[in-house]
Amino acid sequence: MLPPGVGLSALALAATSGFLAFAGFESAGSLGEEALVPRRMIPRAIITAVAFGAVFYVACIVTQTLGFGTDAAGVSAFRHADAPLGELAQRYVGTPLAAVLDLGAVLSALGAGLGGVIVAARMMFAFGRDGLAARRLGGVSPAARVPQRALALEMVVGLVLLTAFRLAGTSALNVFFYLATIGTLSLLVMYMLTNVAAASHLGRRSPGQVVAPAAGVLIAGFVLYYNVWPVPPAPYEVFPYLVLGWLLAGLLITVVIRGFSAKVGDGLERVAESSR
Repeated sequence: MLPPGVGLSALALAATSGFLAFAGFESAGSLGEEALVPRRMIPRAIITAVAFGAVFYVACIVTQTLGFGTDAAGVSAFRHADAPLGELAQRYVGTPLAAVLDLGAVLSALGAGLGGVIVAARMMFAFGRDGLAARRLGGVSPAARVPQRALALEMVVGLVLLTAFRLAGTSALNVFFYLATIGTLSLLVMYMLTNVAAASHLGRRSPGQVVAPAAGVLIAGFVLYYNVWPVPPAPYEVFPYLVLGWLLAGLLITVVIRGFSAKVGDGLERVAESSR
């Protein structure tokens, strides 16, 4: 049962934070070509990331909730804290621990950002290599063997976005939540489509194996629905349309470019064959 005053929309928004906390585990799949034994190492990496994240994030949220207090004042302080762990460390231990935790938060944010950059650069590299984008994006550096052009393009895009936010006077915290909201909405759609594909694949083996992916579709769909309805306050009401436009652009590209899906499939099959 939900506590008094907590509706389904509030639960969905909290679940969004949960999805955002776990987001990133699936990026291990983008490194399948670099893994020596991808069919064993990639699932192991994903399972380990999810299991560790479940324990770590639950422990963190419990610690912060109890640290600030469960009364109205504590909940309000937790809600308005820009760096909750740093504030708690400052309150209970002192400045040195707060500085260490803030440094850890910065490194964590950097790691999360680099994870997104790697996935985007890896996708552009694959598209360039398979002839779905400029061939130059499919090249790798002779020394490090990394897709340097795709990586450089992704870094430039990120720099332009962050510079635009800075010139607009947007605070760092709002930049995070704006981009995180757009990313989470996109992830929810991706999770739903992935579960639909899993249900289609597993259903051929046994009807009972459809239950888990069907539950995943319902959970992700529930959270997605309550993030777009009721209409969120400005500027968050615009973000669902941005995500929808991005998805429609991808769909349009898939339809307009002849053989797009076939080329993607052929590229994945070549990679799978070479990894065996």
